[in-house]
Amino acid sequence: MTSPSPVSTRSLYLICLVVIALGLLAAAIGLARRIRAEASSKAVDIVMDYREMVGLAGMEGVPLADVLTRMKGAGATAVALQEETIGELESAGQVQTLPMTLNQMIRSPRYAKPNETHHFTEWDMTLQPSFPAYGIIYEGLTRAYPADNWISDGFRFYLEGDPEAIRELGLGLDPDKVAQIKAVGLRIMPRLKGGAGVSTRNLPASLVAVAKLIDSGKGDTRGVLVFDGTIIPGYRTLLGQLADEMKKNRLTYGAVEFGKQKGDAQLGTKLDGQLVRVHSISVEELSNLQPEEAVQRFGLAVKDRNIRVLYVHLPPVAGENPDSGNANVEHPKLDSAVQYVYGIKKEIIVAGFTPAVNGPAHPFAPLALPAPLLALIFAGAGAGFLLWVLSVLPAELPRGYVRLGCVLVVLGLLFALGFSMKMTSVGRMLFGLLAAVGYPMLALTWAYRKLDRLPEERRHPLFSGIGALVTATLITLGGALLIAAMMAESRFLVKVGQFAGVKLALAMPLLLFGALIVTDGVAKAGESLADYTARIRARLREFLWKPVYLWGILAAVVALVAVALLLVRSGNDSGVGVSALELKFRAILEQWLVARPRTKEFALGHPLFLFAMIAGARGQRTLALMLLLGAAIGQVDVLNTYCHAHTPVLLSLLRTANGLWLGIGLGVILLVVFARKALRRQPAPPGE
Repeated sequence: MTSPSPVSTRSLYLICLVVIALGLLAAAIGLARRIRAEASSKAVDIVMDYREMVGLAGMEGVPLADVLTRMKGAGATAVALQEETIGELESAGQVQTLPMTLNQMIRSPRYAKPNETHHFTEWDMTLQPSFPAYGIIYEGLTRAYPADNWISDGFRFYLEGDPEAIRELGLGLDPDKVAQIKAVGLRIMPRLKGGAGVSTRNLPASLVAVAKLIDSGKGDTRGVLVFDGTIIPGYRTLLGQLADEMKKNRLTYGAVEFGKQKGDAQLGTKLDGQLVRVHSISVEELSNLQPEEAVQRFGLAVKDRNIRVLYVHLPPVAGENPDSGNANVEHPKLDSAVQYVYGIKKEIIVAGFTPAVNGPAHPFAPLALPAPLLALIFAGAGAGFLLWVLSVLPAELPRGYVRLGCVLVVLGLLFALGFSMKMTSVGRMLFGLLAAVGYPMLALTWAYRKLDRLPEERRHPLFSGIGALVTATLITLGGALLIAAMMAESRFLVKVGQFAGVKLALAMPLLLFGALIVTDGVAKAGESLADYTARIRARLREFLWKPVYLWGILAAVVALVAVALLLVRSGNDSGVGVSALELKFRAILEQWLVARPRTKEFALGHPLFLFAMIAGARGQRTLALMLLLGAAIGQVDVLNTYCHAHTPVLLSLLRTANGLWLGIGLGVILLVVFARKALRRQPAPPGE
């Protein structure tokens, strides 16, 4: 019995292309909305630390009001004020802890009620506050501590409970400090305590009190609230109530980047991403940085990662004042601090942002895509993956395979629609991975086939190589834009939600393309499915039975190390250090190009792509394939740029464009300097 005759997969190709076109159209609409949302928040708060301001005033011998005024003139917009605690008041000398005698206990109001039998148990803590501290403690205990466990006789406080826990209890902001900060025209960014003292009863009262104190009367929000310590108040059990109370009191949550506070992600989710991100450089880190390096880092945080609050610690050592001719030699540390803050202000203005002088920094405009639009984007991602599979297989397949492909298209559309309405997070993960693998592989497979056609082209090999690189990058960019559009939602802009599987998206295309090279797994023109599968089995058997040489082992180790470094260096908090030389080079690129291209693209992937095309044009196919495998890093990295939704889309597009032209330029220079002979046109075959 003869096998059924194969049929063309052209119809499936066309269906996939139509779905991809619709997906890209939907992505364009989604990205336009995302760009508008990203442009809705351009004001940046520059926040100073109150304790550091007090310390600076003391060291320089000037009034605190003068320090705050000069900081405001330099660009500061707010001051971070910590919530008072009994422990800190005690350290400041504003309250004393006293032992309590039996006679004092008998005279206390707690035991002054008549006709009661008293059990004279000792109080756990007795406080003797100063006059200013009395009001802070009284108001704070009224809000935050059970009424049955403390009393005041007008001069002292008597408390039951663990003294250490009592010392850490948040009492609210000091009204006098609030008034002092407001008097010079600066806003307050409160830092409230978390921990065991937070309860369902005192949480609302604490937020109401804070909101009234810091309200500037400007903007839609009363202010940005940052929590002190490593635990968000109400972690685990009260985060829902915390989110509701913050919305009710028009308080904006400031999520500290790299802060690793417990409850941060959960609170951000409950707030639907309506928050602002905070970046800070600790005093310890500042000791290893020059002031100008710290200034650049603040600018990058605002421009590249949607940071809208800069919590500025002062460098531990005063820097040299560039305007030394106008400096006040009596106050060098104050002058240095003013110049430092002014440098940060200039840096964010150059980046296209403004200091938040007309109101606190505020969240991005709410952003979410309707289900039909998201369904088309999902479908475009899945169709790209299917198109790559078809590009690898023979152009004609048995009828059953073609029918299976049609069934997969229908199922893909149904899944895309279903996931867009329910379980959108799962849909983003699934279809995002399909796009992250399918589109770079589609670009690399197209380049793989291009190698076989290059020797026959009449154009100069360099122009063919540049055209091929641009085409491949545009194919990869299609998948990147689909992923960027999938994450057109408020929570992704502030990194509450993230693209799942970033590392997998980096590794899978490299591994799959390596497997294609080893097996020569791209179908030849006119090849049947039977011949295709037989050839792959033969190539795989030949590869597995080849003797292993030392150079092969070393090459494999180098390749694995390279892939591992690619994975661990991805992301802003990868944990892998960057050399001082590379940091300086990055800073230069940032200044010249606005959006610094990724090094793996312009310095490695794109030049290797050109080298591969030149080698292919000269008939050196094995060398070309090895170079193309290295070039795959560039294509994967192009897509990876768009997996980080906290980076603005327009900046990512500029980064891709800069990487492309810079990579082409570097590749051409290297070819001219080191391989000029390779650029010579090959003689035309006889008879042409």
